[in-house]
Amino acid sequence: MRDMREEKLKFDIIIIGAGAAGLASAYYASTKNSQLNILVLEKEAVPGRKLNASGNGKCNLTNSDFRIECYHSDSDSFIKNWYHEYRYKEIASFFETVGILLYEKGGYYYPISNQAKQVTSLLYEKSRSAGVDYRFCSRVICIHPINEKNNYNYQVVVSTEEHKQLTFEATYVLLATGGYASAKLGGSKDGYKLAKNMGLSCKAIYPVLSPVYVKDKYLSIAKGVRIDANVTLRMENGFVYKENGQIQFNDNNLSGIVMMNMSCYYNRMKNNTEDAVLHIDILPQYTWDELKTFFVSQTNIFPKETVESLLQGILPTAFVSYLTKRIGIEREMFLEKLTEKQINRITSTLKKMEFSPMYVDDFDKAQVTGGGICTDEVLVDTFESKKYKNLYIVGEVLDVNGKCGGYNLTFAMLSGIEAVKDILHKFND
Repeated sequence: MRDMREEKLKFDIIIIGAGAAGLASAYYASTKNSQLNILVLEKEAVPGRKLNASGNGKCNLTNSDFRIECYHSDSDSFIKNWYHEYRYKEIASFFETVGILLYEKGGYYYPISNQAKQVTSLLYEKSRSAGVDYRFCSRVICIHPINEKNNYNYQVVVSTEEHKQLTFEATYVLLATGGYASAKLGGSKDGYKLAKNMGLSCKAIYPVLSPVYVKDKYLSIAKGVRIDANVTLRMENGFVYKENGQIQFNDNNLSGIVMMNMSCYYNRMKNNTEDAVLHIDILPQYTWDELKTFFVSQTNIFPKETVESLLQGILPTAFVSYLTKRIGIEREMFLEKLTEKQINRITSTLKKMEFSPMYVDDFDKAQVTGGGICTDEVLVDTFESKKYKNLYIVGEVLDVNGKCGGYNLTFAMLSGIEAVKDILHKFND
């Protein structure tokens, strides 16, 4: 039998979620006003599990290449109104107050320690020292707006690890649950469920910063191969996305930063992807004619060499096996036996390798969730709910996502800080 004893406690602010947005919010609020009574509720046993894994554990916090095109949402106007080109400086300044200095490499900003866990630890420990109360293994199951003269506007009901049901009250509530991506690191649908139960509208969610799955029965032969290439995605509606960078070939998908960025566009259009085509230029540094000339020259100079020997001069061995299998040419064939048609086929495949991408609901491999609570539900300058006064919605749970490079952490943390600034302003009034 579950123990359903109910306990009531009152707070000024309740923050739901101890991820990037929740930790930044708690730290900022507690250090700006030590009189605030703040509670952070987290369903996991520790704070910041996803933050700890960001940037391969190095924690890419922001990026100096801060452009409006780096963000995606169904509401272009929301992004336009929130964006300005110096947002990355706000993040650097914020972390300097925390005591974390950043360094820049190719536009990417990391903590000098190169340790994401230190970022999590300092935000958590310093906010806790400032009086923030953290409750772990505490899943929020509902938020009830209340109208009482005692100025507590919300009841937040929690289910604990011991199967107890606790009810807390607060004047302000910050919903910072994060999204559904990376369930192994704490991703869940809790935030969307809480919002829907309150009558807030949500966009369909989809995985982003994820691999792009493709139809290719030979792809596993190239598993593990990494190649720098130019990638072009063409959709039936005329949409075209292009980027260059490193691609990794896997059993049934293509990954790497280029493909993860592409997933932001492709997965968002998941209902209109039937005729989508992915083209990869494996050797962008050469034109088609230059590449063919090279192959013809090699066949003339080394007629007794094999196709495998020819291709191993420019491609990884596993990729040579994949390529010859894909185009149906024997690896051991002597170059003197190659026809012009076969040389053309090799050249064309390397310059415009074609794939048919498939949408797959793989949230486990995704770093971020697209879709979520509609941005129309909140005020862009404060992230306060338009429907519920003193309810704030921040971070990944909103229908805003960014490309690789620290953009998602920037949005999560700054949205949380901007919400807290509004709360502090109300307290000062």
